[in-house]
Amino acid sequence: MTADSAPLPGNDSATSHGLTGTPGSDTRKRPEIPLQLQELFTRYEQATRSEQHRRRARVVVLEANDAATTPDRLDEEFDVAVRLPVPVCAEELAGVLAGVRPRLLLLKHSLESIDDRIITSCMSAGVEIMVLARPVYGLLRAPAMARFGGLPWIRLGSGGAGRPRGERLKRFFDLGVILLSALVVIPLIAVIAAVVSFTGPPFYLQRRVGTGGRLFRVVKFRTMRVGAEQTTGPVLALPDDVRITRLGRWLRRSRLDELPQLWNVLRGEMSLVGPRPERPEFIAGFTRLPDYDLRHLIRPGLTGIAQLTGGYAATVEEKLRCDLLYLNCRSMRVDLTLLLLTVVELFRGFPRG
Repeated sequence: MTADSAPLPGNDSATSHGLTGTPGSDTRKRPEIPLQLQELFTRYEQATRSEQHRRRARVVVLEANDAATTPDRLDEEFDVAVRLPVPVCAEELAGVLAGVRPRLLLLKHSLESIDDRIITSCMSAGVEIMVLARPVYGLLRAPAMARFGGLPWIRLGSGGAGRPRGERLKRFFDLGVILLSALVVIPLIAVIAAVVSFTGPPFYLQRRVGTGGRLFRVVKFRTMRVGAEQTTGPVLALPDDVRITRLGRWLRRSRLDELPQLWNVLRGEMSLVGPRPERPEFIAGFTRLPDYDLRHLIRPGLTGIAQLTGGYAATVEEKLRCDLLYLNCRSMRVDLTLLLLTVVELFRGFPRG
């Protein structure tokens, strides 16, 4: 045997080390994985998939139990703990939330299927609610929307409001603003009341629908002649309504007729910023609009996006779009911005009427 073909010292043969028998080739065979290692790798992969599944957010889905339900791929992105048919019993849902402790409640049905008790159960359990987005949300900013399981969703109460902590912070903000402005607002209310009293009672109480559909009496300066609705009944006010007095027209244009509603804010029936409360006589007709009941999830307000953009001339649909925009984008910064814009419009005279 020549020196060139002699085996290396300490090696019995090239084949025992996995070398191919092809002359001049340096390619090595991959060593076969022992059965014990294969079982170990399999258990590791299963544990990894289980851990990834465990880390996915756990959700509860509310959907109609029929063929018309929009298909989804939520199971690919979430740990779907349970799917419940709608309408669902609030007590049953509370038990499910306490048992599975989900992070999200995904509602794939209209808002008529969810009531205040369900909202309360989710809030107390720290569960966020997301609703399947509809065309009515066209004006919402992109950050207020998300896409899960191939479907667009919108979060109720984003920005922290809608949760107990956010509501408390908003309440403290309202009270703080009222206290800081009391030295200016109280004398102004007294002067306006004295002037309006020359033609009759200065204040006017009217039933409105507040949070959760509960009724309360809103306080306003009287802007119409006494007994304006005795013959007509409840009628929506128009920009050039003949029932409005000359002083009342100026008060409505400047929105100063809403100042007495600070009393409703102090009582917790209203907030400084939010959807305007409507009269119960009109609500029955408005609920035909998709997701109109959404605006009753939060306290109504003195001012809001609808008041600053459309005024009395805005249609119900336009007001609803503005209210839904605020509902899903609200925050303390948004409230402060809207209040500052309201002060500016007080001096400009609310040109939109």
